[in-house]
Amino acid sequence: MTSLSEFKRIWEEAPDELSIGEEEVIVALRNRSTSLKKEVLKRLTSEIMTYFLIGLSPLCISFAGGFGRGRAFFLGMLALLVPIPSIVALAYKEYRLRTLPMSHSLRESISTLIKAIDSTASLYFLAYVASIIVSLALIEILLISRNGWGVLTMISILAALVFAAWACLSGRRYAAGMFRRYRSELLNVLNELESQ
Repeated sequence: MTSLSEFKRIWEEAPDELSIGEEEVIVALRNRSTSLKKEVLKRLTSEIMTYFLIGLSPLCISFAGGFGRGRAFFLGMLALLVPIPSIVALAYKEYRLRTLPMSHSLRESISTLIKAIDSTASLYFLAYVASIIVSLALIEILLISRNGWGVLTMISILAALVFAAWACLSGRRYAAGMFRRYRSELLNVLNELESQ
């Protein structure tokens, strides 16, 4: 696919007999934004599958392993509760992006798509943090039920709080970075459109 700047250069330098109209440029920009939307949807689908597999592995272990009822129940709960917020958030946003109309003006469609990507990153971050907090809470509940409120439990709670803080920082960077390229390319398309 020809880059937008190359397309623009050809358009500006074209002799009169080979004129590329503004309509062709707009069609090219619309096609590029539609292509970026498809790439974002593909990325969301792969993230959903990743969380699905993460949740499936402890569930399979709980059924296959010779664990007692309590441990099997705990692993089953962990398998269900930890990835569920992320899967639900990503599936919801994937649906919203898939049904996002690109029929408005090109400028409005691209702006709406950028806002939807930003909203997806924010919701994904919140779901990621919720998953971490739920898993840490389940681990702490199991530890307290087994060992009571001892020194080991207090150290574990402190370590869980530090890990939760780290997860918030790294999760924010990951969620923003996950869509950075698409957002940047859409902003470039928008800038190309504005420069006409």
